[in-house]
Amino acid sequence: VMSKYPIVHDQNHDVSIAGPEKRGLLHCALRLPGQPLEVHVICVHLGLLESHRHQQMELLCEMVRGEVPPNAPLVVAGDFNDWRRRADRLLWEGAQLREVFVTAYGVPAKTFPARMPLLALDRIYVRNASAHLPVVLPRKPWSHLSDHAPLAAEIHL
Repeated sequence: VMSKYPIVHDQNHDVSIAGPEKRGLLHCALRLPGQPLEVHVICVHLGLLESHRHQQMELLCEMVRGEVPPNAPLVVAGDFNDWRRRADRLLWEGAQLREVFVTAYGVPAKTFPARMPLLALDRIYVRNASAHLPVVLPRKPWSHLSDHAPLAAEIHL
């Protein structure tokens, strides 16, 4: 998580399920000028197996319910590895999170592989906030920096 605003709290949650694959959720709280509440940001990297992702999303929802005030702005973004589009329903029912590309365009953004995106693996979810003009960033230089195309959106609090 990179921020020009102070990060006043951060905690990494290990959500690895089984085997050598390490996965985590990085929860940060930001203090923005003029905002009465801290803005919560969670960076996500979920597993490759669907059963692991399901468990990890349940852990994400539990974390949101336990650590993020219900009225605080929340952004959850990262690699969900969710090519079967199961996350939206789980995250709405478990934490009232809405995916910004689905809200804006009806479908999640295709981000993998970066050089010719075919799969929608990466997402941006919000709660108590909205997104304006979400975009997949152009291929170059990003396709040379990662195997996933980056997403961007202007978040309104």
